[in-house]
Amino acid sequence: MKSIKKGNRVRKICDGIKTPLSFKNFVMFEDNWVSETDKILYDKNGDSFSVLGFKEIEENVLDNPEYLPYFDGWRMCKFSCVKLDKNVNVGDILFTY
Repeated sequence: MKSIKKGNRVRKICDGIKTPLSFKNFVMFEDNWVSETDKILYDKNGDSFSVLGFKEIEENVLDNPEYLPYFDGWRMCKFSCVKLDKNVNVGDILFTY
């Protein structure tokens, strides 16, 4: 049986200014697929990244702008945030196995 490979795009690097200070230097993903049980993430080249910390954050996201102003296009979403042992860039994709 093959292992399932799920990619997560880095949404932003939390700086403690636009995000809570307790999230400073955490990497925020586009979804909440990464969990606290994931201890190692991989990039497309197979390089490994150790997870040093895990948190979840909720943010208001404009999901359906085409519905404004008739309906509320905003919704609360949960995002996984991890602190990694190496630097990554916004837009990079990391994988869990």
